[in-house]
Amino acid sequence: MASRGEELAQQLEEQMEALAKVIEEWPDDAWTKAVGEEGWTVAATAQHVSGQFPLEMEYITACAEGREMPPHTWEDINTRNDTRAEHATMVSKADVIAELRAKGSVAADYVRGLSDEQLDRKAMLPLADGAAVSTQQLIEGGVLIDHVRAHTASIKAAR
Repeated sequence: MASRGEELAQQLEEQMEALAKVIEEWPDDAWTKAVGEEGWTVAATAQHVSGQFPLEMEYITACAEGREMPPHTWEDINTRNDTRAEHATMVSKADVIAELRAKGSVAADYVRGLSDEQLDRKAMLPLADGAAVSTQQLIEGGVLIDHVRAHTASIKAAR
């Protein structure tokens, strides 16, 4: 039987590959089309996912390791996202897929190595009005796996 960390890592890898497939199949002439709620281009939305892993891992590692959560505000994160989107409107599909796989693999490897104790560890999440969340909730919820899933769905819906 696979460990919980292994199962979560596999879920993340499945979502990353689903996004990579959508990107690979996306028509080149529509790569700069604006999508969904984000209002960013397909290129910028896809790059947002691949580029967001380091920030997401700040939260996940802090929780898993019992450290203080990062002090970022929603305003900080949204400004960072919008700035990145402006710069990524024309990023190539190959570059996004390479970044997705490289940074996603680092995240999946970390998750794969987490113990049940680390997955169950809770921390106060300032971005959720101080709610206590577990490492597993961060991994599954909007911070990692569901983040990839949601943006993949947004890109697919734009087609």
